[in-house]
Amino acid sequence: MRRLPIVLLVLLAVLQPATSSAAPPPPGAISSNVEFIANIPEMRSAIAVNFIGNTMFVSTTTGLYAYSVADPAAPSLIGALPMYIWENEDMDVDPVRNLVFISRDPRGFTSPATPGATFPYGAVHVIDVSIPHAMHQVGFFTLPAGHTSTCVNRCDFLWTGGPYANAQTQPGFTGRPIYATDVRDPLNPVPCPEPIDTGRNDGVTDYAHDVQVDANGVAWVSGAGGVRGYWTEGEHHNPLTDKVETATACKPIPYAGGGTPNEATPSRFMHNSWRDVDATIPGEDDPATPEDETKGMVLYATEENITSNCNTSGRFATYDLRTSLNGEGWQHNPDDPFRMRALDTWTPSGQVGSTGCASAHYLDDRGDGIVAYAFYGQGTRFLDVSDPADIRQIGYFRPDGGNVWAPYWREVEGTNYVFVADNARGIDILEFTGNPGDPVPPPPGPGASPSPAMAEEFGYMCVAEPEDLSIA
Repeated sequence: MRRLPIVLLVLLAVLQPATSSAAPPPPGAISSNVEFIANIPEMRSAIAVNFIGNTMFVSTTTGLYAYSVADPAAPSLIGALPMYIWENEDMDVDPVRNLVFISRDPRGFTSPATPGATFPYGAVHVIDVSIPHAMHQVGFFTLPAGHTSTCVNRCDFLWTGGPYANAQTQPGFTGRPIYATDVRDPLNPVPCPEPIDTGRNDGVTDYAHDVQVDANGVAWVSGAGGVRGYWTEGEHHNPLTDKVETATACKPIPYAGGGTPNEATPSRFMHNSWRDVDATIPGEDDPATPEDETKGMVLYATEENITSNCNTSGRFATYDLRTSLNGEGWQHNPDDPFRMRALDTWTPSGQVGSTGCASAHYLDDRGDGIVAYAFYGQGTRFLDVSDPADIRQIGYFRPDGGNVWAPYWREVEGTNYVFVADNARGIDILEFTGNPGDPVPPPPGPGASPSPAMAEEFGYMCVAEPEDLSIA
């Protein structure tokens, strides 16, 4: 009886036809190498997306939803778990155990308008999605953070961070660091004894916002001040002790990264990041070495700075990691604080298909030098980063009235689609046919229309801290 409302909701929703490729693309600016496939308007409060097989899970403010995307032109709702969620901005899944991890921000216990420092605890919901039409919670635990949670070591552990520090649970901290939890038994989670990524902002323990784990297993922690990467398993040289040690999810070993320079990212609040372990910096390899010494030394990172000033609005930045391999990002010198070398930055301001500026948000890497990037009201941008010192736009999808939070590449039946979480439009499904080296796309045709005013573009965003309106 307790699940009856969920079943009824699912049945009612399934009866609603999904928007298909027969529908015309939305008004706005769309480059010729982007094909609009479909839209799911019921997901208008979409925040994050993830996949297990051809099932797409969508986290919204109203609950968790499961869609079959076996036919991307006609996605169909197959399950729903209504619940209030704030904010679960970067949802992670365990495809082996068929689990979804939902992070509850401390503001998710009060109100998104409440300052993040007010409530002492966040939480994680563990959802069994093995049967998508009967999703149910199998675990729940509180911890001293909660803005985002990310799987490390193949989801044996979760790393949870953010937002700003609470005086009771993080006395002396400015922001909440990373708190790690052993979730091998979701019914009996075991917290790690000490927080991780402390002292991240020139010696100050500040807001650790999000974690991304690259193909080599390095966990990159983005937040106030910069980005730092950690080994979480295996034997590695620890540059802080000059010894080979065993890395664990509770006691990781520093790898690379550090502070970002003000001239690249004026707010120095890094929202998320990614390292393509195969990316290189063309023209900077040493011909005397047998391999390209720059391979794996490129970091992509997002600055989030929500402001109407296009000179300081949050940017996408690329960094050279080579000067940070000896623990420089963990050794604070107040007279000469370490800063990574920035290779290039990019914003949609003044670019083809733009009507203004908007902060960078989440990105996803196609793996061949092309990234899809969310820029809120300025839409999804397709950027050629094959030369990370010269970021180039080669495609764009900027629907009028959109509020793009994150794009996701996903291959279905041999075709690579982009699923876009738009907090105003729902889920847009696109196909992008551009490739590295393509020319800059021409301006949109005369049918393109302007997007809303700046204040409207940012009206749907995650609520900022009152002490710093640039950070969400």
